[in-house]
Amino acid sequence: MVLTNLLRVFAIVGLVNAPALAQRATCTASYNATTGALLVEAATVGSFKYVARLSWVGGAAMAFNLDSAAVTTSACYDPATFDGSTVNIPAVGVGSDYYAATLVLKAGSSPLQFGQITSSKNPRLVPDPGMRLTQASNPFASVDGNGTAYLGYQDRSSANVTKFQSASDGLNFANPTTVTYVNRSVDSRKTLMPDGRTWRLYQFDLVAKVMTSYSSTDGNTFTADTGIRYSPAAGDNNTLGVYNSYVASDNSLILIYVGDLTGRNNLRMARSTDNGLSFTYLKGNVLGDDDAGGGGNTFIDNKTLLLADGRRRMVTMRANEIHGFISNDGLSYVREPGVRLKTSDFASVGITIYSLNDPVMVRTPDGKYRVYVAASTSNVADEGPGNTNWAIVSALWSD
Repeated sequence: MVLTNLLRVFAIVGLVNAPALAQRATCTASYNATTGALLVEAATVGSFKYVARLSWVGGAAMAFNLDSAAVTTSACYDPATFDGSTVNIPAVGVGSDYYAATLVLKAGSSPLQFGQITSSKNPRLVPDPGMRLTQASNPFASVDGNGTAYLGYQDRSSANVTKFQSASDGLNFANPTTVTYVNRSVDSRKTLMPDGRTWRLYQFDLVAKVMTSYSSTDGNTFTADTGIRYSPAAGDNNTLGVYNSYVASDNSLILIYVGDLTGRNNLRMARSTDNGLSFTYLKGNVLGDDDAGGGGNTFIDNKTLLLADGRRRMVTMRANEIHGFISNDGLSYVREPGVRLKTSDFASVGITIYSLNDPVMVRTPDGKYRVYVAASTSNVADEGPGNTNWAIVSALWSD
């Protein structure tokens, strides 16, 4: 009955115009502490989606009255949800910060009133000033024991040769060096196997459509292994995109990759129990987006990092936004609410970019975390990753 009544109220109260979106993005709400207005860009109620305005009732209680709402056709991702008693909002902007918030409907209230029962600050990535590298894409990154950061990339000014540069501060990189199979000590794409002695570097053969590998005993000089490590599973549609490998809590080796690139285009997981020599398909729909519609609607460009507390964080891209997921065991991931980074965030440091791709995270010498990400500096629709209008930018993780 409550849900039916709310639908009726939403259908007849005054209109609130939804903000125009230049491109599909994650839904957000905003709270103005001066006016007490809470504006919700999109909220799913039953089979409808609404844009709504609520206002703080004043006093000590953090409660809001529903002022107005109207059906919206907003196509933004992750709208707020109302199940008849509780409103869950993944991202509420308050000044420069964002919060995940839950409101509960007060029974019998008229006008409808919602009380705030929980809220938590969403982590975010704060852009660093300037660009780390220009005419560069496909970053990989590491920090050595002395605190020197190494940033690898495809050099778009030299036929996409893979190189790396170094920086003592993680920001000002220099000394470009071409990557070969005898200088991989700073290559974050290699993985130490469960035996603690063998390093492997996995590479997908785009012609044969299979995963092969190189191995090393010192983590620097690699030689080609014979045979095939993994072939795409039946549901992968013979395709395999960005991938990442690491040792999970059960001491198995995990390969997470994008499969079915022209279909569902989302993450799948394979597992090795023989020290990385062969993988078996474990599961699909790793991040719960099987039914998102593929294309730019799914979480891709995945990279993970083991955090200081033993958890593993995955950073991904969806629709030119960077998102975060957390795992306690390396097998199952939980989404961190809201968006970590958007192209528009870089306006605060005077940078104009049009996309964010291939994020990779490192731990800085002072125990913080920084993400390097490829950014298109051109707004031309057909600008793919094979041109020179790409740069690598960075942002510092802030909880």
